[in-house]
Amino acid sequence: MKTIVMSLSAALVMMAAVTKADAVTCANGVYRAGCAGPNGAVVARKPVAVAPAPKAVVVAPAPRAVVVAPAAGCRYVNGVRVCR
Repeated sequence: MKTIVMSLSAALVMMAAVTKADAVTCANGVYRAGCAGPNGAVVARKPVAVAPAPKAVVVAPAPRAVVVAPAAGCRYVNGVRVCR
């Protein structure tokens, strides 16, 4: 008898402790975000991302080749100036 009374009282306490189940579920998708609850759902569109305008590119002129003419009778051999 004691086990029946204890189990009935535990069941009564659990039934009294249960509150109203108001579950809200939200999701964030690629195109939309929204929430669904007991009173309905709300969907919001995400703003379209705009790519920034391309910036002007400035290219520096290529460096000119420097030609050094050796003095008369001199020449460069393996990067070394030789005069004879």
